[in-house]
Amino acid sequence: MNVSEYRKLIHEDIELATHANSNSVKEEFLSYAIGILINGEEFDDFVDCHYEGITRRNGNMAFDGYAMDEADGSCCVFIVDYHGELGEDSVKSEEINVAFKKLRHFIDEATNHEIYIDMKGNEQAIEFARDLYYDSESITKYRFYLITDAFNRQRAKTIKDDTIGNKTVELNVWDIERLYELVKSSIQKESVEIKLSEFGMVGIPCVKAVDYNNVIADIDVIPQYDEIEEITEKKPANLVSYSSYLAVVPGQLLNDLYLEYGSKLLEGNVRSFLSVRGKVNKSIQSTIKNYPEMFFAYNNGIAATATEIETTMTADGPVITRIKDLQIVNGGQTTASIANTVLKAKKNETVDLSSLYVPMKISVLEHSAAEHIIPKISEYSNSQNKVDASDFFSNHPFHIRMEGYSRKTAIPSINGNQFQQYWFYERTRGQYNQGKMKFRAGSSQLKQYSNKYPEKQVITMLDLAKYMEIYQGAPDVVSRGKQKMLQAFAEQIKKEWQKSDEQFNTFYYRRVVALAIIYKRTDELIKQSSWYKEKRSYKANVIAYTLSLIFYYIHTRHKGYELDFNRIWNAQGVYEELEDQIVILSKEVYEFITGPRETENVTEWCKKEACWQRAKTYAWTFNDQFAYTLISKTEEKIEEKEEKSKRKLANEVDALKEIFARGSEYWIQMLQWGIDRRLLSEKEISILKMTININMTGRIPTDKQAKVVMQSRERLIKEGMPLQF
Repeated sequence: MNVSEYRKLIHEDIELATHANSNSVKEEFLSYAIGILINGEEFDDFVDCHYEGITRRNGNMAFDGYAMDEADGSCCVFIVDYHGELGEDSVKSEEINVAFKKLRHFIDEATNHEIYIDMKGNEQAIEFARDLYYDSESITKYRFYLITDAFNRQRAKTIKDDTIGNKTVELNVWDIERLYELVKSSIQKESVEIKLSEFGMVGIPCVKAVDYNNVIADIDVIPQYDEIEEITEKKPANLVSYSSYLAVVPGQLLNDLYLEYGSKLLEGNVRSFLSVRGKVNKSIQSTIKNYPEMFFAYNNGIAATATEIETTMTADGPVITRIKDLQIVNGGQTTASIANTVLKAKKNETVDLSSLYVPMKISVLEHSAAEHIIPKISEYSNSQNKVDASDFFSNHPFHIRMEGYSRKTAIPSINGNQFQQYWFYERTRGQYNQGKMKFRAGSSQLKQYSNKYPEKQVITMLDLAKYMEIYQGAPDVVSRGKQKMLQAFAEQIKKEWQKSDEQFNTFYYRRVVALAIIYKRTDELIKQSSWYKEKRSYKANVIAYTLSLIFYYIHTRHKGYELDFNRIWNAQGVYEELEDQIVILSKEVYEFITGPRETENVTEWCKKEACWQRAKTYAWTFNDQFAYTLISKTEEKIEEKEEKSKRKLANEVDALKEIFARGSEYWIQMLQWGIDRRLLSEKEISILKMTININMTGRIPTDKQAKVVMQSRERLIKEGMPLQF
């Protein structure tokens, strides 16, 4: 699929979505583009709010949404220019300038004047203006985004940064071609190319430490699920080639890179870590200010990756002159702290970075391996620094299993469909769009793909976390943003998985889908309501609290009962009594969160546990008709027990398949390795000996014995046993 075909496909999808969701084409295009950019880690937790107005000097001001990037303290502001299929296919330089002027005028007015007092319309836009007036000093820089479905054919694609007061303003045009390239990219992150000469340096002094070809990349082999076929077999262990350099980075350069590229330099796991704990470390800050010469000795340095590096030899030795796709996978706190110490220095305070240096290890990976290997480097690099394991989550067996279920669990036939349809679980970012990009626009293969996996039936990893946090009664956590929500969900799943993974079966998967159906229908019902058409604010918070209250009501007032998830799964829709309950409750929730509260900012109020605690004691309206639709948990538990049994059997079969696949020679080597180091119990030795003799005795290990063998292997690998003998 080329970019023109992609543009045509987008216009078709936007038209369909507009009719289905009763939104404008501009709103649907913005929603689509924002999803791509969030997947590409441009920013997090976008707030959709449109505003247009006139400045005190009669200038036009407008914006269509914003995002606060906790990792680097920047503020992203967005404006959309949608041309459509019949409009001009190019965006002119004058249009670009006008769009950025509208954003600039708004920021200027909001930071210098109390315009929020007189603003009309979207309440979240008013809230944003109020926050800018009172808290703009905490913003490190502004990032303006013009998002368009047209082509930016200007000769100079790079737009010079602007300033507002003492803040840098980074200007970004995301046209259809740039969006296409990001979707097409295998790593779903826009490439960053750093030429050290542009930062006033010959290069970074370095030493090439290692250079390996075709080495095993990972302990675990993750099953890969194809987008079209049901499920593929396990692939052989990944082999990668990479080289690593040891370098010394001047603190001033690290500061300049962070100010230029911000959190784009941070690998997703590190970004998550910083956004959750994004405070400047006081010890690091003190060293930067008072003892910069000692920073190299005190600090562990940073670990980074790249897909390309260029070096040159100088009189003083080799230096790195160019780095492509630089990603900091360990040391994000160090990097952010240096920049933040400089940015937040008091007016009479000077922070001198001229004598500050940071040790760096940088690994150069093949582009094709980067998507899978970078998160692993990040995980292992950070494990020594007590970063929670939940920061490294997409490759957890839970997500792999959910991905597998989504590819092989067809939904009941609805609307007379004569083909099987599935929900698409997106374990890694951009999977669904990657699948679409394989086919030519208008081709029968693309139609087959879209019929099998409709776009409205995509569930991302973040969606799943959101649905389950709502089901378990945590709307305050959901309202805090995706990283904190995912953190809470990951910690819970890891604990539950360790107890028993059998509960994560097809019954669990179908409940997730039912929750997705409920969530999406609630979104539609709210958009259709008269109160929302007037206010157009806080929809995400209203959904989270409305559905959490419904589940809280069931779990506390009707303990022996549950929502009829099977009914929702079978109909692939929400039944009337539940819809009526959602309509009543959503209006009451909006009035509740915007009514008397402890925090003026409604969005911030919804994030507080105090808000949820107050909501649980509030007098809500629940219909008897809805209560009558609840089903006895006894019925649900019978089915859940059956699915657990099936899952248990599948686990047992997998263990036996693994034992046979590895062969006797492998188990002989493992047994000897464990005995030599006195790491195996008598029971484990006995079972391993029996496993080794399978071919001679024909005696197959029992399910429990097979489980012991696999657990022993896992433990020995953690103790340092090689992956291959």
